[in-house]
Amino acid sequence: MSDRETVDFLAAVPLLEGRDEAELAELARVMGRRTVQAGEALWRQGGDRRELLFVVDGAVATSLQVSGGRTVEIGSAGPGQMLGEIALLDGQGHTLSVRATETTTVLALGHSDFAALLAGQRPAAFTLRRRLVAHLTARLRDQLRHLAASLGGEPATDGAPAGADLLEPSSPPDSKYVRRMATFHDFDPLALWGFLTSGKYVRCPPGQTLVAEGAPSAAYYLTINGAVEKVLVRGDRRIRVGLAGPGMAFGYESLIDGRPSPVAAITRERALLLVLPSDVFEQLFHREDAISRVFLEAIQRDLLVTLRHALRPSARLASSV
Repeated sequence: MSDRETVDFLAAVPLLEGRDEAELAELARVMGRRTVQAGEALWRQGGDRRELLFVVDGAVATSLQVSGGRTVEIGSAGPGQMLGEIALLDGQGHTLSVRATETTTVLALGHSDFAALLAGQRPAAFTLRRRLVAHLTARLRDQLRHLAASLGGEPATDGAPAGADLLEPSSPPDSKYVRRMATFHDFDPLALWGFLTSGKYVRCPPGQTLVAEGAPSAAYYLTINGAVEKVLVRGDRRIRVGLAGPGMAFGYESLIDGRPSPVAAITRERALLLVLPSDVFEQLFHREDAISRVFLEAIQRDLLVTLRHALRPSARLASSV
């Protein structure tokens, strides 16, 4: 594969679309190219290899380890698709095992080179952050769709979102309390406070549906204290696919991609929430300043945690088959 062919390939990757040719040429220079044979593992679940892979040609299968030492194949990837972004971004082990199902060529980008693409407040860095969030959202939807299909049936239709009369206005929390949350402790304090003062604060009683599965979300919600369950409900079956405790968010998927919410969000206990209406979300999502960077980083971190949590019920269901 020539340098010219590598640049042309990268230009067609959705995550990198629109970057100028000089940037892509520099990127091509630092990327490693390798070919793996059918049956060869690129990495195993839990492994700590930190790189982003782009499939140039061939195909790979992704699989999940379940109880009893079994492995269940749950997906595949082909030319133009990328792999390894979750472990690369959150620094934890790989969520899935990946092996080639035929002779496959990949391009690999290391952690430091990928971090350089996201650094600073250049327009290209903000564009990449937004595309990365959209990509993670699509991956989460795909994961949840497979999980919902395994349950059968249709989403519950009696979970209308809580009315305004159940949302009690509240004053903002102490800034020191928020900065101690794991999600925010390494953020710039002024930019973080700009984000946290962009919406309104409310308290909500337990057992209230704030976002209904299959319906658009009216706002982005951030849990300050208390807990909100992200669930799939099919008849009398209810599976929790995530828990939005302090510092975690919900309701953002449909605001990112314009589609209905993939899950219902129901308060597990009395909760204090930051609420950003859709118009405020839109402004923060598309701005290019320090506050917007904190906001995009917070969404990205939340998506990474949710993607990992959503694999747990998938593993339990797969092990029961």
